[in-house]
Amino acid sequence: MKKLMMAILVTTAFVSCKKEAKKEIQPETTVEAIKTEPLIDYASVGMDTTSIPKGLNVGDNAPEITFTTADNKKETLASYYEKQPVVIIFYRGYWCPVCNKHLTEFAQKAEQIEAAGAKLIAVSSESYDNVAKTKEQTGANFTIISDSDGSIRNAFDVNFKVTEDYQAMIQDKLKASIAETNANKQAELPVPATFIIDKTGKIVYKQFNPDYKVRASIDDLLNNLPK
Repeated sequence: MKKLMMAILVTTAFVSCKKEAKKEIQPETTVEAIKTEPLIDYASVGMDTTSIPKGLNVGDNAPEITFTTADNKKETLASYYEKQPVVIIFYRGYWCPVCNKHLTEFAQKAEQIEAAGAKLIAVSSESYDNVAKTKEQTGANFTIISDSDGSIRNAFDVNFKVTEDYQAMIQDKLKASIAETNANKQAELPVPATFIIDKTGKIVYKQFNPDYKVRASIDDLLNNLPK
């Protein structure tokens, strides 16, 4: 009888310890999985996952960039930020309704950024002929740069190749060819990211999200402009 009671006690203790161990380990594993595996549906934004951009980070130096303006002049990014902080926003193209809505809101409030002492520049992969369409549709009266060779997008690490399925969807629903819209005739797009560069050439603000529906607001930028 004593042996039977002892066996029951040992078995009960073993089961109890096993349950406690399970309680302690399982939540920790779950939380860690949530931290390390962000849920991003890259297919829904047309991103080819063979090379996923991450964007430059706060504290990084702005890249050395030379670009051609709409009136065919060569400019450097440094020539802008040496005079005043620069806000750079990337957008996808005139064919994108979300981009047009976002740029329209910026056009209506862009003077607030300039009044705060900063320069606003938008960058796109589309050609300058299509930049003109963007300006017409949104009323944007600030500087827009056609990143004709992708050098700006690559320097800021926002560029990605577009999947064939997404290209077909844009063609079907929006009647636009991403490749033909772009200056380099490649099916590439930028993550619609936003950066602020201070007068020393440091990135002091970053908004980066592959979901093109998530953008920095005017208030976000005004609150993060260097004093």
